[in-house]
Amino acid sequence: MSIYTGKGDDGLTFCMLLGKRVPKDHPVMEFLGTLDEANSHLGVVRAYLDSEEDIELVIYLQRLLFRIGFTVAGKPSISEKDVENLESYTDEFYNEARLREFILPGGDPAISHLHLARAVVRRAERRFITASKAEDIPESKLIIKILNRMSDMIFSYALYLAKKRGIKNIPVKERD
Repeated sequence: MSIYTGKGDDGLTFCMLLGKRVPKDHPVMEFLGTLDEANSHLGVVRAYLDSEEDIELVIYLQRLLFRIGFTVAGKPSISEKDVENLESYTDEFYNEARLREFILPGGDPAISHLHLARAVVRRAERRFITASKAEDIPESKLIIKILNRMSDMIFSYALYLAKKRGIKNIPVKERD
């Protein structure tokens, strides 16, 4: 058995939501690909974490991204509880590491990749809005809400991790 089938060589792929083959750049496929990209950045973050608690948190986010994909494919796997969890984490982290100014994304490798993951999750949110205009996607409002909260949570987690690791955030300056 081979991992490649050759079925995508014509630029089409199967979309479970629509039950048919669509161009690989179809809005739904663009959205799902962006989820995959965010998930991959979070996988890199995990490689730089020491604490089992931090690793489990990132695994939770990765699984949540997959569950969003399952929901889009017609297998509902998300709920308002996910929104509540993300809000709880966001509040916890932001209360530990509040910001008073804009900062430059960066820090150590884990924090830098968290900022990348956050930016990609925000892009996934934009791609989802495009996809939901093109197709009727189950749980659309909930998916947007989760993606919105997830980007906030990842940002607050990056701030928290910087504080925990003693890394100073670099503020943005309007003028040099």
